[in-house]
Formats: sequence, C-alpha cells, structure tokens
Amino acid sequence: MSFPLTKNNSLKNHSDLEMLFKNGDKLTSPLISLYYVQSYDKNLKIVFSVGKKKHKLAVDRNKIKRLMKESFRLGAFDYIVPSISYHFAFIYIDDKVPKLSEVNKSMNSLLLSFKNNVLC
Repeated sequence: MSFPLTKNNSLKNHSDLEMLFKNGDKLTSPLISLYYVQSYDKNLKIVFSVGKKKHKLAVDRNKIKRLMKESFRLGAFDYIVPSISYHFAFIYIDDKVPKLSEVNKSMNSLLLSFKNNVLC
C-alpha cells in the first residue's frame, strides 16, 4: 500500500516553514535530514528540498526530490499514518545524486527513528 501525496499534504505556507525550522526537532541519516514539528492541522504536511549550493543543475535537484517522494510514498505506511498532525521537511544533504535503493534505505531509517523516538 502506498502513502497518498496530494496537494493537501504539501507544506507551502511560509510561516509554517519558518516555525518548522525554528522550533522543530531534527533526525539525520547519511543522506537525508528530517525536520518535524507537531502542528494543529489534522493531517500530515510534507516538503522535500535539495540545496542549490551542492546541486547546481535543476535536473539533479528535481530527480532527487522525485526519488525522495517516491521512497516516502512507498515506505511511509509501515511507520506512520496519514492522519498524524505533524509537519515534515525532508532535506537532502549529500553532494551526489543517489540511487533509489540508497534513498529508500535512508528514508526508512529516518521514518523508523521518528516512529520509535516520537510516536512511541
């Protein structure tokens, strides 16, 4: 089963993003960092980001974001439910373009850490 990623799940509000990075907590894996904060919304809001300093080409940034979204979509149901009220920001921190298997491994370790440290 896959996790729904719709426009309703997208975190776009500037004040929400500012609050997430200012007051949120952080989990890190070798490729990806996860910032999270509890929100007042009834559903999960997510943003995926890749830094422009490390990845100059938009093609590379977009590919990495697509890989992170797909990895999250396929693996998230094992660790979280769509109705939790959190804001997530997945930030890609490595300087090379990864393979899907590497992103899956990193994403699953982050989601497992989130489940064990926060939800339990």
